Amino acid sequence: MADDVGTVPSKLHPSRFTGMSGKMTAIVAYVLGQHWTEPQIAELIINDGVVLAREVGDVGYNTFIGSAQDLETNVSNLLAVAGLTEHERAIWDTLYSARVKRC
Repeated sequence: MADDVGTVPSKLHPSRFTGMSGKMTAIVAYVLGQHWTEPQIAELIINDGVVLAREVGDVGYNTFIGSAQDLETNVSNLLAVAGLTEHERAIWDTLYSARVKRC
């Protein structure tokens, strides 16, 4: 599916959203299989309401992202203003579900 992201990366690219934080940029890039940040996120996990990331080259989830509720709110707000079509939103939802692990 990552090869079939179509126009979703361009619609969610941080250049369109001047207020997008570095963390959010890294998360969106990770979900879409893009390389927009350094360091890159290799894995995201939600556990007990907390979001942790494993960066490329790390052996554990050493990066605290924040609360799962904040992540969900921020993703929802971004998607609300990004102008995704239904098909593009389905692509995002599929990728997000597959890439953001929940324990």
